[in-house]
Amino acid sequence: MALGRTISTAQLGVQAKIVRVEANVGPGLPGTYIVGLADTAISESRDRIKTAVQNSGLMWPKTKVIINLSPASMRKQGSQCDLAMTVAVLIAHGSNPKAMFHAQNTLFLGEVALDGTLLPVTGVLPALLAAKEEGIGKIVIPEGNAQEAGLVEDPSVFLAHSIDQVMRWLDGEEALPQPGLFNDENSLKLPDMRDVVGQPEARFAAEVAAAGGHHMLMIGPPGSGKSMIAERIPSLLPELSPQQMIEATAVHSVVGRTFSGPVSRAPFISPHHNVSKAALLGGGSGSPLPGAISLAHHGVLFLDEVSEIPASILDSLRTPLEYGSIRIIRSRHDVTFPAQFQLILAANPCRCGAEQPQECVCSGSARATYLNNLSGPLRDRLDMVVATHSKGAVLRSDDVEASAPIADRVAQARERAAFRWRRSGLGNLVNAHVDPHFLRRNFAATEDAMVYLGAFLAEGAISQRGCDRAIKLGWTLCDLDGEQQPNLDHIARAMELRGTTYSEVAA
Repeated sequence: MALGRTISTAQLGVQAKIVRVEANVGPGLPGTYIVGLADTAISESRDRIKTAVQNSGLMWPKTKVIINLSPASMRKQGSQCDLAMTVAVLIAHGSNPKAMFHAQNTLFLGEVALDGTLLPVTGVLPALLAAKEEGIGKIVIPEGNAQEAGLVEDPSVFLAHSIDQVMRWLDGEEALPQPGLFNDENSLKLPDMRDVVGQPEARFAAEVAAAGGHHMLMIGPPGSGKSMIAERIPSLLPELSPQQMIEATAVHSVVGRTFSGPVSRAPFISPHHNVSKAALLGGGSGSPLPGAISLAHHGVLFLDEVSEIPASILDSLRTPLEYGSIRIIRSRHDVTFPAQFQLILAANPCRCGAEQPQECVCSGSARATYLNNLSGPLRDRLDMVVATHSKGAVLRSDDVEASAPIADRVAQARERAAFRWRRSGLGNLVNAHVDPHFLRRNFAATEDAMVYLGAFLAEGAISQRGCDRAIKLGWTLCDLDGEQQPNLDHIARAMELRGTTYSEVAA
C-alpha cells in the first residue's frame, strides 16, 4: 500500500481555496474512485487521467486506486485538479522519495488531455495568490497560462507541457521553464477620441467622468456618437496600478478571459441590452461566476439602448454602485464579487430617435415615458446627464483633440485628488468614491457655492444624495482647473452637467 500527496485548488467566487489531494494505491479490484464532494467534471476525470497516463508511456496501477480531495465539505468543480490527481497516483504507484517530497509541497494546476498534454485552466491567478498566502513555494501550471502567471513574483511558478515532463522534473531529470514577469509593451491600442467629431459637451463630460470616476447618461439620436464616446473613455483613464491589475485579472481569470494576457488597462465591458440579471450581476448554476459588473471592475460598464433594458435589471445595479461589490447567496455558500466600475449609459430620446420634439412621430405620452424604466433612485446615482446632437456634428472644421492630451489632464486631476485624500487618510481614491459624510464635514465647497446648492435642495430639485454627488463633481471640476476648493462656478457647472439648472428651480 502506498500513498501519494499533492496540492491543488478549488474556485470559490474570485478566490481559490487550497485542496489537498491524496491518492492511495492498495489491494482490491482494479478501479479508480474519487471522493471528497467532487462534481461531474472531476468524477469523469478518472477515465481521462488514466488514458492520458497510458498514452504518455507511463504505468497506471492495476489495483484499487482511491483519490481523496480534502476538505471533503467543500465542493470542487472543474478540471483544474486533473494534474494534481495524476501526479498523486503516479507518486503513490512508485517513485523515489525525493519526488514524493517535492510533490507534496508543490501545487499542481492543469487539465489533462487524452494524449498527456496539459491544457490551460481558469482561475490561475487566484490560485497563485492562495498559494502565496498559504506559504506554498512551488506551482506547476500549463504553458497556456504563462501570461497570467507573470503578474506574481512569488511563489516560484514552473511551466509544463505534458505529464511525463512533470514527472521527469519531479525525479530531477529535467528542468521546467519559468514565466517572465509581465510587461505591457504589446498592449492593444485603444480607440482614440480624435475619431469623435463635434459633440464638445459630451467630450468634456467624458473627460470629467474619467477624471473623477463619475457615472454618466448620454441621451441623443442614433448615430450622434454616444457609443463612440463611451468606447473611448478607457483611453482617457490611467493604466491600472499593480494591485488593480491583479484584482481585475483575477476576475477575468475565473471566467477564462486571460489566456492572452493580464488586464493592464481599464476594462471596457458592453453587454447586449437583452442581458439577463445573472449575466449582468453574476451567478449561474453551482458555483456562481462573475457577471459583467465584476468584469468591469476598475473599468467601464457601458449599457447601450438602456431604454430596452427592464427596470428590474437596471435597479439591481443600485447596490453595487453604492458599495463597489455584489454578494450572491446560494444554499451552500455565498460569494462576494468586486464591482468597482464606472457606469456609462446611452439612450435615444424616444423610440423613433428624433432629436427635436417637432420631428418626432411618437405620441407625446410615449416620448415622455420612454425612459421610465430608469427609476428615480438609479437616476439619483448618476452624476451627469448630457445630450449628444446629430446636426452640425460632422460639419465642424475645428481641430479635434486626441485622447493623449485629455488623458494627461485626467492624470493630473486624479493625482491632485489622490494627494488630497491620501493626506486625509483615505488612500488613493477618485472623487466619486469618497464617503459623502466625510466630504460634507471636511471638504465642502465655498460658502456661496453651498448656499447655491442649498437652493436646489430646499426646492426638492435634488436629493441629499444628489447634493453629495454635485459636490464630488464640483471637486473634479476644481481638480481639472487646478484650484484649491470648489467655488460657485464649479458647483454651477456641476449642476448643469447633472442636467439641472438654477433657472428651473427659480421658476
